Amino acid sequence: SRNLLLPDGVPPERQWARFYIKIYRAEGLPRMNTSIMANVKKALIGENKDLVDPYVQVAFAGQKGKTSIQKSSYEPLWNEQIIFTEMFPPLCKRIKIQIRDSDKVNDVAIGTHFIDLRKISNEGDKGKVQ
Repeated sequence: SRNLLLPDGVPPERQWARFYIKIYRAEGLPRMNTSIMANVKKALIGENKDLVDPYVQVAFAGQKGKTSIQKSSYEPLWNEQIIFTEMFPPLCKRIKIQIRDSDKVNDVAIGTHFIDLRKISNEGDKGKVQ
């Protein structure tokens, strides 16, 4: 909308763009056996091992996407891509990446990381994030 107030340096005529986020893998996930949910899993499944079913959730500019769930894996391998469609340059300056343990009752966040788009952008017309 033409009445939208934009920060300094953001052109009024912005184009739609696709943002591709590739999720490769995770390493060194913490053991979840200290949690109550792990004890519930042990009771239900009858196995005396700590299970984690990780997936990655990515949030950007009010949108969310996620990978598939890798069952019982502490070194999950996804090689999956999440695509967001948003105006360029985006007003949102960071991408939130969270690895989560999938559970029927309540998913638990294992770790959270933010990527600052200003630190990974290129100079010039095609890659500048204001």
